[in-house]
Amino acid sequence: MAQSHGWIARMGRKSKGERHKIIPSMPPEAAAFVKADAVSLGCHIGDYIGWLVCRHVDVPMDLPIGDLAEHPDPLPAPNGRVRYRAMLPRDAADLVIADAERRGVTLGDYVTEVVCDHYGVPFEPRVMKKALKAWAKAAEAGEQLPMTG
Repeated sequence: MAQSHGWIARMGRKSKGERHKIIPSMPPEAAAFVKADAVSLGCHIGDYIGWLVCRHVDVPMDLPIGDLAEHPDPLPAPNGRVRYRAMLPRDAADLVIADAERRGVTLGDYVTEVVCDHYGVPFEPRVMKKALKAWAKAAEAGEQLPMTG
């Protein structure tokens, strides 16, 4: 019979905390930079994108360094773009969600803009139709709403 020492051995890796999944659709040039940096750090691509976003919104996150050897290729997306899954810490995701909503852009385009700005790749986020309608309606009513970031 196994002897109990009064403690439980933990197995697996340390929890990264609550995460929010966002799937940005980015130009292939930006995706290539992201993958190259994730490969050089040995981390998951989604964690690396999360780190870039955390830096952008001033939420502390350690640079993801690991020993991951296999990295997936991006998934195809419309308009010649490609997709990677990004995992943002909840604190950063809350800030991104609020700012994206204020600007009228999708979460994916917001994250893509952060990545593209980091690497100097041209990208212009698309303003959602519902935001354009809300701004037009507010303008007709004489209200002022912010339209840009």
